[in-house]
Amino acid sequence: MTDTPDHIRKKQKERWLSFSDAERFRLGFEMIDEVNEQIKSRIREQNPDFTDREVTAEFVRQLYKEELPAAYLAEVLTWIRAQSVSHT
Repeated sequence: MTDTPDHIRKKQKERWLSFSDAERFRLGFEMIDEVNEQIKSRIREQNPDFTDREVTAEFVRQLYKEELPAAYLAEVLTWIRAQSVSHT
């Protein structure tokens, strides 16, 4: 369902197609990064006692819980939580 009128959708498409491939690629990744940060922000709000690693682990769990076998995902999450913080 969309409430965007067809003429506006057409303008949006024209604008998007006016960008170079590199610009579309960059903008696409910026949108993905923004959504990922919003998800991590929600995880932090719901779990204020989580460390950064725990936030990352929960983010990965939510992202891959339907795609990865449970045992493998558990190993990945354990590995994430065990990583030391790098300050480089």
